[in-house]
Amino acid sequence: MGRTVFFILFLLLHGMCAAQTSRLKSVIYDFDGLDIGATDLPDGDYRNGDMSYQVAATPLVNSDVLGDRALQLNLNWSGGTGEFGKAVSRFIDLNRTSDRLNFYFYNALANSADSLLEVVITEDDNSNNLYEYAADDKWVDTIVIHRQAGWQLISLPLSAFTDGNPGGNGIFDAGYAGTGSMLFSVSFVFIHTSAASSTAQYFIDMICFSEGALPTGAGILDLPPKAAYDHCLLGALANNDYPDTTPDTMNALLPNRMTYVNWFMDYSRTGTIANNYPGSEVTRLLEDGYTPIITWEMMYESYPRLDPVQPRLNKILDGSFDAYIDAFADQVKTYGNTVIIRIFHEFEGNWYCWSLTENYSDPAIYISAWRHVVDRFRARGANNVQWMWCVNAEPRPYVDYNWIISAYPGDSYVDIVATDVYNHPDLGVPAWKSFRYTLAESYYYLTTYFPGKPFYICEVASRERYPGEPVTSQSKGEWICQMSRDLQSYFSKTRALVFFSTVKEHDWRVNSSGEALAAVRSCIWDNGYFGKPAGTPGSNGEEISFSVYPNPFSREISIGLESFPVSTAEYAVTIYDLFGKKVFEWKGTGLHESIQAGAGFAAGIYIVELKTAGFTKRIKVVKAREEG
Repeated sequence: MGRTVFFILFLLLHGMCAAQTSRLKSVIYDFDGLDIGATDLPDGDYRNGDMSYQVAATPLVNSDVLGDRALQLNLNWSGGTGEFGKAVSRFIDLNRTSDRLNFYFYNALANSADSLLEVVITEDDNSNNLYEYAADDKWVDTIVIHRQAGWQLISLPLSAFTDGNPGGNGIFDAGYAGTGSMLFSVSFVFIHTSAASSTAQYFIDMICFSEGALPTGAGILDLPPKAAYDHCLLGALANNDYPDTTPDTMNALLPNRMTYVNWFMDYSRTGTIANNYPGSEVTRLLEDGYTPIITWEMMYESYPRLDPVQPRLNKILDGSFDAYIDAFADQVKTYGNTVIIRIFHEFEGNWYCWSLTENYSDPAIYISAWRHVVDRFRARGANNVQWMWCVNAEPRPYVDYNWIISAYPGDSYVDIVATDVYNHPDLGVPAWKSFRYTLAESYYYLTTYFPGKPFYICEVASRERYPGEPVTSQSKGEWICQMSRDLQSYFSKTRALVFFSTVKEHDWRVNSSGEALAAVRSCIWDNGYFGKPAGTPGSNGEEISFSVYPNPFSREISIGLESFPVSTAEYAVTIYDLFGKKVFEWKGTGLHESIQAGAGFAAGIYIVELKTAGFTKRIKVVKAREEG
């Protein structure tokens, strides 16, 4: 029996490691939704030498990975080289030992020769927003791509790139962590060979970074599969002033499949006196079986977001709002059932008074303010709250202090991690950006650094196309259906999708057009993936999750149950050592239990198991040697 348990634990630990070896990390270009014939691409494309390019319909069959369009590269040799590139100019936390640069390439048999290609990655080591040969690193990998009848997936380990110039620090450090150089550009330089004719035409698509090999399905053009119990619950914001009417609004358009209702609350509706509190709308939502998400915004509604009168985080820390926070907590605890509260969201943007840019560019101040609010709720006994920490999918600005990981308040202060995704919130007719392109980085960071926390998308929406945009453009409905496919593959650990269904910068409503509504219905609402798998714990719409912190630990760990399908259900928490011996057991019911364990444990690896009828989840923890 002991050997059997040990073997199971070995497989479990092995699986935990293996599960992290193949993940999409960042999309440089996927060309989905870009206009056929477009030569001006969003976010910094460029060309040099004998190169011209345009977005084109895919030359082969459409696929879920590559969609229906790619970038056509035209080489008309005169100078001997042609380059296509993108000025990335952002931090991407890359690991040279494990990560890869990937792209799909079509070198048709009709071309006269194989393609000789230099793949180039440059860094901005001196942080002046320029690439300088004498000051910044240039990394090069030279490859040959043979002619072939179909698409090829080219996957280049970053470890294969060599230093191609004397400048820079000679270290591949294009990320927030470590010394923190900015990834300046990614480019493809085609070199004419004696075997090549005077022209060549290639196609390239899905340029991206991955941790390990790029995940795929049965074939390279198949999306990676989801796990058996992956699922994604639904929610919406449809009426901010009367949130308890959101279910009626959505149910009139779509079958009753919602779990979450989101809305925004400022500190005050008029003036600068913080006196805005939740009311009976929360009670009605809870009674009707919905989980409220209160986005509690630390600002005054009647003033612009960045007006000097708006409070900055120091006003939280100096106690100016303590009485108001306490009264808010007292109101929330009267509801009894679980309420999700989202505070200080999109903090790495530059549009809120709690943004890092507005608070001395200091993540420590943000963390302290967050903990101050949560601590006051706990002191008032408002323990029916799940705290949602929500970032924006596209930070502004891309600077080192704005890395979301640096501003994480801590496992004991966060129950849910989340992000917001829009296509696209800029005014006018902003560049069209795919869901995959926009979400990839924040999804990777949040699910990698905080794997014990459920991941939500708390706001999602796409604009409609405007008159005058090319008829070949991807529609809002097509964007939504592509989002559905990507959520079930690259982003299958997303546990909630909350639509922002209202008119603001654009018409974000799910029914902004008949086509959009039909897409939401057919690709989301009628898809069984967007709900709990039948017969599994939590199928009534609540997420099962628990956290163990700190990990690693040196003295004790705290085990917290953030959510559970039925608050009266019994569950057991058991800890096993590496040999399968039970070293701790606890049984109980209810939410937000804080269980202490680990005192007296020897240094080593342990498995913490949460188990109830029909459901088991495990987390690996490490106890380090105690100091002193």
